[in-house]
Amino acid sequence: MLRAGGVGASPDGGGPVLTEHDVLAGTGPSGTLPEGPAEDPVRTEAGDVVVPVLGGGSVARVVDEATAGAALGRNLHLLRPDPAALDPWFLAGFLRGTANHRQASSYASTSTRLDVRRLQLPRLPLAEQQQYGGRFRDLARFEDALRTAGRLGEQLVQGLYDGLTDGTVTPE
Repeated sequence: MLRAGGVGASPDGGGPVLTEHDVLAGTGPSGTLPEGPAEDPVRTEAGDVVVPVLGGGSVARVVDEATAGAALGRNLHLLRPDPAALDPWFLAGFLRGTANHRQASSYASTSTRLDVRRLQLPRLPLAEQQQYGGRFRDLARFEDALRTAGRLGEQLVQGLYDGLTDGTVTPE
């Protein structure tokens, strides 16, 4: 199943929204539904694969239990694979391939738009997909660890700048 994102509304303005930035940054849902007449937003489920449609990078994110239930934000497409036929990590991993992404993208003067329907997957038995999926999941965990290390490094550097400028750290 393929669904396009577009935030609905909620009478109380509540509910988390998975935004394009969240998918690109690998973070949890940071948006909220706007207040207004109740609409039915597309809701994520564990095992869904979310893909941004704008931008130049190849990103595909598998929704985990913590993100499940969030509304799908604008400029995102949701793919809901049948787990009996298609491993979500296999799907996400192959969608991230540079050649696959390039083939499915159209280029305007300043931006790139992804046509999710043009992405290609190899046809493999589920057991083989799951082997690939396991490696792709490991890569995603490694990428998350690198992202965390980068954020911690930035905080350390900023703390040292602050310490040097406010006198709590000396230059010796």
